[in-house]
Amino acid sequence: MTIILSSSFVNAQLIPANKQEAILNSKMLQMEEKLQKEYETFFKRNMIDNKQSSSEIASILTDIDKKTGTNSAVIWVMPEEKYLHLVYLTKKGKITVRDINDVSLTKISKVVEDFYGEIDQINTPINLTQSQQLYDWIVKPFQEEFLDAENINNILFCIGNGVRLLPLSALHDGKNFLVEKYSIARIPAFNLINVEYKPMINTKILAMGASYFPDEEPLPAVTLELENIVQRSEKKPSISPLKSSQLLINEEFTLDNMQNQLKNNSFQIIHLATHANFNPGDASNSYIQFWDNKLTLDKMSNLPWQTPPDLLVLSACNTALDDHNARLGFTGIALQSGVNSALGTLWNISDLGTFALITEFYEQLLNQPNNTKTEALRKAQSLLLEEKIYFENNRLITPHGNIDLPENIEIKEKITLSHPFYWAGFILISSPW
Repeated sequence: MTIILSSSFVNAQLIPANKQEAILNSKMLQMEEKLQKEYETFFKRNMIDNKQSSSEIASILTDIDKKTGTNSAVIWVMPEEKYLHLVYLTKKGKITVRDINDVSLTKISKVVEDFYGEIDQINTPINLTQSQQLYDWIVKPFQEEFLDAENINNILFCIGNGVRLLPLSALHDGKNFLVEKYSIARIPAFNLINVEYKPMINTKILAMGASYFPDEEPLPAVTLELENIVQRSEKKPSISPLKSSQLLINEEFTLDNMQNQLKNNSFQIIHLATHANFNPGDASNSYIQFWDNKLTLDKMSNLPWQTPPDLLVLSACNTALDDHNARLGFTGIALQSGVNSALGTLWNISDLGTFALITEFYEQLLNQPNNTKTEALRKAQSLLLEEKIYFENNRLITPHGNIDLPENIEIKEKITLSHPFYWAGFILISSPW
């Protein structure tokens, strides 16, 4: 593997340092504009034009890191036809470029495909060969000199075509998975995310879903999932008497009911426990399944928010991982719906596995002080990996207490969820805060 500094951006030996920075900044802006154009073309509408220089991004990171106690970096991962292009930026404001000239788009795409194949083998210990190879290409070039030296603990990854849906939390450095060291967000482009930090205070949740459908596979743990989410939102102390989460299940889980709720209430979180399919073709081919009909992706920008929610959770996504448009649809869901962040799944995770992780995610987000959305997800994933959350004797066992399972679900022997299949598919899209 050959790593070249700034080769495609600027010839550092011929240009003074101040001009190098100006050229690097201009190239970074062009890269961001190219990413924005991809989403505008797919969704057939213009996005907010919000160009930000490296110094402006650094200022934003400085401000939010102070508010959240995080230490953030942005890494752009742009596969090109003949090499892998990496760009690194933190609140110091200096752009660092690494080009890996023997890692083509075809080569890295094949390794990602093989990695998915390994993750899918849940009955055998995972082979980490592809995971470690991808770590070596994407993260290792910045590990010691920057990530370690600058004590980074939160990474915003902006991933280009070909590897856009890579399960980054499951990359492995030979000792640890990435999720054990960093909270991770997937951003469409930095200039497309909301950079305002909103702590989860007086959180009002609209929790909707279905455990069975006329034309889709059943999701038997959904009722328990939704009830526990609402219970956790109400458990958090509130200074507002107006806080009131809403729960709509099965026949009440209709598009009309959701739209009526949105017209008359403001929710910080919208949680939809249902099938969400991101398919090849244009945005109208991808949809969220309601009890009575489908909400297609192209219509999501028309939802009647009183105030755009801070978080949209889709807990049962299925994405055509090998299709460019399906990948754009999934990673652009927050942009299209108008929410600040979205949490979804890259593949069909077991219903019980989803229940376990989602339950802990909300525990960390709503009832543990100072957790950002990405840190809440990281801690939930880590607890599954460490086998501190598992099923046994018809109960979900967690560090915060045990939850009895409904009578229609029977589990006697201990079932652990440490395999990456159960946790690596959950990703936080857009704003990590």
